[in-house]
Amino acid sequence: MTGPLAVPRILWAALFISTLLYLVVLALTEMPGEPGWQVLLLPLGFAGLTTAGASLVLPQLLLRKRSAPRAKAQPPGDADSAYQVALIAAMALAEAVAIYGLILGFRGAPTMVVLPFFVVTWLLMLIRFPTQEKLDEFSK
Repeated sequence: MTGPLAVPRILWAALFISTLLYLVVLALTEMPGEPGWQVLLLPLGFAGLTTAGASLVLPQLLLRKRSAPRAKAQPPGDADSAYQVALIAAMALAEAVAIYGLILGFRGAPTMVVLPFFVVTWLLMLIRFPTQEKLDEFSK
């Protein structure tokens, strides 16, 4: 794979796969001790919603900042790097939502409590899959 979408797609895939590995680790890890996940559910649920919102909003803020009038022309590769910054920031925030679910899982939360964190993460990541149209938005 070559071209301006190669690196963003590799980054996207690596971050997406990491969330799948979190589930594997959770499934293979035995949780010792007393479960204490209930006390963390509301704070981590709120943090997950806030982080998911930030994952949706941050790329738009970066795009708006990039499209603001400027005095000088932007170098050709600048759009690619600006897009990569927005993609990495959005994907990292999305991955954080899965990590909140992972924490709950390590604290003994059942699968039906943990899984929604991962589903939200995957949805956030799927809408960020790198395409030429998304890259072109940063070239304007």
